[in-house]
Order: sequence, then C-alpha cells, then structure tokens
Amino acid sequence: MSWPRAPLLLVSSSSRTGPAEGLISLARQLRALGMDARFAGDTVRPGENLGEHLAQAGVPWAEELRLSRKVRLLDLLHDAQMLTRWAREGRHDLFHAAFAHDHSLCLWAKRRARNPDLRVVRAAQRRVDVEPGALGLRRRALRRSDGILVHCESYRSLLLQQSLDPSRVASVYGSVDGAWFTPGRAPDLRSAWGIPEFAPLAGIVARMKPERGHRALLQGFARALEHVPEAWLVLVGRGEEEEPLRQLASEVAPGRIVFGGYLRGPGLVEAYRALDVAVWLREGNDGACRGVLEAMACGLPLVVGSEGAPAELVRDGIDGRTVGADNVPAIGNALAELLGDLRRAQQMGRVGRERALEFTPRRAAEETLAFWRRVRELPPA
Repeated sequence: MSWPRAPLLLVSSSSRTGPAEGLISLARQLRALGMDARFAGDTVRPGENLGEHLAQAGVPWAEELRLSRKVRLLDLLHDAQMLTRWAREGRHDLFHAAFAHDHSLCLWAKRRARNPDLRVVRAAQRRVDVEPGALGLRRRALRRSDGILVHCESYRSLLLQQSLDPSRVASVYGSVDGAWFTPGRAPDLRSAWGIPEFAPLAGIVARMKPERGHRALLQGFARALEHVPEAWLVLVGRGEEEEPLRQLASEVAPGRIVFGGYLRGPGLVEAYRALDVAVWLREGNDGACRGVLEAMACGLPLVVGSEGAPAELVRDGIDGRTVGADNVPAIGNALAELLGDLRRAQQMGRVGRERALEFTPRRAAEETLAFWRRVRELPPA
C-alpha cells in the first residue's frame, strides 16, 4: 500500500467548525483514496454534534486522545504516552497537527518513538503561527517538523524569509463543496431578521470576538450608510463580543444592524443566500478561511482584509474588494461601492463562484497528499 497508510489529523479543538472542519473534509477524501485517515480532537469538552458530524463524514474519531483546549498536566502525559506508543507500533505513519498544542505532542512522540518512517507535519493556521515567537521558540518547533503546510503563498514567503527549507514548506488553499453552497435567495430569513426583501444587505458570518474585525466593520458600515441610506448589515454568529457589538451598533447605525444568530447546516447556506455582499476582515483559528470560499460559492462578492488567504482568494475589483482590516474609511467605501450598485456586485459574485468551484475538497486532498509524499523523500527533520 502506498504511503501514508494511516495518517492521523489532530486539532486540540472542541468545535466542529474552523480547522476541525477542514481536517474532517481532508480525512474523508483520503479515506476515499484508500487510506486509514483518522481525526483526533478535544474529547474532554467535545463540541456540539462533533461525533455525529464525523459519523456522517465516515471518519473514525481517535477518542482515546484527550487533546483538551484546557491544558492539564495529566492530559498532556496521557496524550504524549499514547502518541508515542502508536508511533512505535506503527499504528500511524504521519501526524498532521493543526495547533501548537497538538504539534508539540507530536514532536515529543516522534523523538521518543524513534520510528524512521514517521513524519510530523504542521498545518500553520494563522499569521502568528508563522512568526518566530518569543525567543524564536515557535520557529524552532517549525524547524523540527518534517513539513509545514500553510494556506496562502504570503505565509509561505514569511517562512522562507526565516530561512526555512523551501522543500519542507507548501501552501494549499482551503476548499468548498460547491454542490452544497450554491446561489439563491432567502426571503423568509430576511423577513425573520426584519430586513426588506430587496434592500441592499451586507453581512459577516464569523465568531464574534475582538480579533475578527467586527468593530471596524460596524464603523465602516455607518460611513457606507451616508452614500447608500437604504442599506442594512447583519452579523451572523455568536461569541464573547456580542454584547459590546450590540451597544456599538445602537450608537453608529441604530435600526440598521441586525444580529442574525448562530446558524449552521442548511441555515448557514440560507444566511449566505440572504446577503448581497459578504465581509471577512480577519482570519480566525482557521487560516484556510473557508467562509470566504463558502460565500464565493454562493455567488457573493466579498469585502476582505488584505492579509492571509482572503486577499489571495478574492481578486480586488474582480470578485470583490480588498481593504485594510482596520481601515474604516476603506471598508466604508468598499461597502458603499458594492451595495450602491447591486448589478455590478452580482456580476462580481458570478465570477467569484466560478473561481470558488476550482477549490474542491478533492483538489485540496491531492495537493496535501503530494506534499506529504515529497516530505517523506527528505531526511527526517
């Protein structure tokens, strides 16, 4: 059987979204290619319906590992010992780690197991993951990896500037199911939100936390209202920043900013279909920024931040607009431009959907697999 026989994809997260969703999609594709790919996530505080989601995808869950986001010494020892034993026994021949926590455990297990066929690959998700870190510790961990996978060319360039081996660093963009995320309208959802059916509507689908750029978006939308007074904005999601954002919304654009709640599955598709313009200013835990591709697949033009994968997926002036994530005037101008000319926005959306359809789950899996196999031909790190 071709290598790898049994890759283990790890992420110390209890959520079924973000990096976990990308890993589950990858594992599903790899299993279709004949590999015994398995998923490992937080089993101490598993997220809602994570097991059900894995079962529907046909991906086994390595529930023996704990990978808790709330790091505890006994959990660390348990996971380190188990990964070491699996590596020694040859249960897995590749560890693919999405977060620093999983990555450290995998590197420790590799060193202890001394299995020459085992490879450790780090999927560096965010901008901070490709920076040297305090005292260069993060860079040292990356150098000890057999391979590093990022989700955009700009992050690969940042790693190469730190003198990492180019043959050990690859970029693979995220993916989207273009048969599930499709264009359409959602008048019932607009009605439930209290938004007129044909009013220009922008929206963001993202967890509400300080680093995602919601505040700049609200302030930019208030500026856009000066040029497109009939426009609306909806925030879809939940998070610790929701109450402060509600207060800010009531101050900058009272009555024109709606909080749409947390939606997933068919509801998530309907949320995209309810919009005329989607916004994605900053990456979250998932550096692949799959939400950008989901919105594009639904035929939406986007206003995206100028850093990371979104700025490479969305072509400025073709699929949408690229702005500085903190540049409130630029955000406002981009929203006013697209919301003020829905015919042009729809044309951008149609072009964007064609581009999104290029980024299939099969393509992402094949590119990842090709990188793994190149890494295997190199001496162990």
